[in-house]
Amino acid sequence: MKKIYIELTSKCGLSCNFCPSATRTTSSMSLELFRKINDEVKDLTKDIAYHVVGDPLLVNNLGEYLDISYKAGLNVHITTAGYYLKPSDAQTLNHPAVKQINFSLNSYRGNNLPISLDEYLQNIADFTLAFRTLNTKSFINYRLWNKEEDNSQQSYNDEVMHKIFDKLGASLPDEKSAFEQRLRVISKVLFNFDSLFEWPSLEANHVSDTGYCHGLSSQMAILSNGEVVPCCFDYEAVINLGNVEKESLQNILSSDRSKAIIDGFKNGLISEELCKRCAYRSKFD
Repeated sequence: MKKIYIELTSKCGLSCNFCPSATRTTSSMSLELFRKINDEVKDLTKDIAYHVVGDPLLVNNLGEYLDISYKAGLNVHITTAGYYLKPSDAQTLNHPAVKQINFSLNSYRGNNLPISLDEYLQNIADFTLAFRTLNTKSFINYRLWNKEEDNSQQSYNDEVMHKIFDKLGASLPDEKSAFEQRLRVISKVLFNFDSLFEWPSLEANHVSDTGYCHGLSSQMAILSNGEVVPCCFDYEAVINLGNVEKESLQNILSSDRSKAIIDGFKNGLISEELCKRCAYRSKFD
C-alpha cells in the first residue's frame, strides 16, 4: 500500500465548519496497540500517517510513538492544524522517522479562534524556521485544500501566502498561473492547493454503483480505537472491517468483506453503501 493512516487520537480540539469530526467520541491509541499495529503494517507499506481527523500534536508523548515507528522502519507523515504548536515541537518532530509535516491552513478560516490570523501563521512560521535549522531532510507542506467554484477562498489564500512568504523571508511569485497545485516557498517548504472536498455520508444524495477507488489497495485507515476502515474518510467506521486489538490485520484484510471491496473496485463495481455515496471517489473514475 502507498500509505496507511493510523490515528493516534480522535481529538482535534477545533470545530471546522467543513469537517464533521467534532461529533466523534474522543479516544486515544495506547502505545501497546500502536506497537502491534506498526509490527503488522510494516510488511504492507513504508509510509504511515498519524492522522484521520484527530491532531497528533495533542498527544503529549508523541516522541514515543515516533520511536516505535522508526524501529519498525516506517516513514511518518504528520498532519496538523498547527493551532496547538508548542516551541518544543520542533525538537520532537526532528525525528528520523518523520518524512513530512502537513499544516492544514484552512482550519483557521473554518473556526472562530481567539488569536489573529497573523498570530496563527507566525507560530507556524517560527516552527518552520526552527525545524529547518535542525532538519534539512523532511518536507513541510502548507495545505490550502479549499478551492471552490466561486473562488470565495482566494482572498484568504492570498493573505495567507503573502504573510507566510514574508515571515520566511521569501518573495511571492507574481505569476499565479504557475502554481495551480504547489508552490515552493523555501527549501522543502511548499504550499499545496486542492479542492474543498465533501465528506462521504450515508445521507448524501448522489449515489453510484460503479466506479473505482484506492481504498484497501493503495490506502486504508486504523482509527484510534483500533477499528479498521478502507480509507481515511470513514472516520466513524461506517465500514468497520474489524478491530486490530482483537484480531490480526492480516485476518481483517483477508475477510470476505474486505475482498469484496478490493475485487469490486478492480472491476468498477462498488460494494459498500458509503462508497456509493462518496463524491471524492469520483476523482478516480
